[in-house]
Amino acid sequence: MGLAGNGIRYPQSWSELLPELAGLILRLLLCHIDRLRFSCVCRRWRLAAQQHRPHLPPALPFVCLNYTAFLSLPAGEARRAAAAAAAPAAEGISCHGCFDGWLLYGPHERYSNIDKCSLTNPLSGATIEMPLHLGDRAKSNMLYTRKFIVCSPDLISAGCSDCVAFYRPGDPSWSVSPSNDNRGYYVDFAFYRGKIYALNNLADELFVHEAGSGAAVEHAIKAQSPNNTVGDLDKNKLSCHYLVVSCTGKKLLMVKWTVPPYHRRRPTTNFDGITVEVFEADLEEGRWLEVSSLDDVEALFLGRGCSKAVRFNGEDERFQGNRVYVLGYDNFFGYCCDAMPSYGFCDLRSGRIGQVRHDRMRVAAWPVISMEWFFPLE
Repeated sequence: MGLAGNGIRYPQSWSELLPELAGLILRLLLCHIDRLRFSCVCRRWRLAAQQHRPHLPPALPFVCLNYTAFLSLPAGEARRAAAAAAAPAAEGISCHGCFDGWLLYGPHERYSNIDKCSLTNPLSGATIEMPLHLGDRAKSNMLYTRKFIVCSPDLISAGCSDCVAFYRPGDPSWSVSPSNDNRGYYVDFAFYRGKIYALNNLADELFVHEAGSGAAVEHAIKAQSPNNTVGDLDKNKLSCHYLVVSCTGKKLLMVKWTVPPYHRRRPTTNFDGITVEVFEADLEEGRWLEVSSLDDVEALFLGRGCSKAVRFNGEDERFQGNRVYVLGYDNFFGYCCDAMPSYGFCDLRSGRIGQVRHDRMRVAAWPVISMEWFFPLE
């Protein structure tokens, strides 16, 4: 340590960075990769990162492009290394989906002799192998599953359009819930209070599946009465529905993001006609309750493969609480292949809707034909 004229000791090298300063720096690093780079500088910085980790705001999600590259937020830098390193080396295997912090790998269609698929954490390399098929069911190929949820290290859930399946690593097959006959088809799923909740496409009906079993399905929220319809929808508009659990784990939320049909045809900066509605599931009364705002530090990231609530400390004005973020690939800001990779947000406090586009010249995976939120797992 060096001694200044005023008697204050200052570190002579960056390796002697004071823990308090390390904490201030880490709070400004919202990208998970940048935090990892900080830890790799030296042993003392790694110890400082471990010390401050429980107190840091959550890292921002990546945007997974084409299942081959990760677009970091907020910088917009495309990173390929993690996905490439995690890709299985076996011939005929490719990536088919992104779910939370996992990538789904399975065979190309022409490789019919492969009967396995797997979920891989591209940061840690952890892999969970699973059977590819659900027995003799018509829609049995797991590569076309709507959503995978890793409920725990020993339980995987697969949400299909007509059922929910469960798998315990090492078991010979999936356990399948009763078919969703005559109840429309499932559009989203969430793991809440130890159970899988499924939302259908007909009248925002909610069904609950006991995790890990093929027991009978319970009807948690039935179709609302005509005088109490949840989010009356113009048939000419496009609406996507999402289930997401609050940061505290105490609330199950449903979000509807609705747009006029012309937003599907071309990129636009005209947000007239877009509506965002948030509802909370009242499971005791079997109904949806409209929510006017979220917690001031809670934001919702919505996507087809994963929807998640994240807490923000408010230090970065681009990412604030009481907001809903949605990917451009969900057809709300023009088709992904016609526009820059983008995401939009709705500020529930003010009602303002905005869009963030990233420069296509900085994106390594172009053209972009798929986008999903990717939340890095430690």
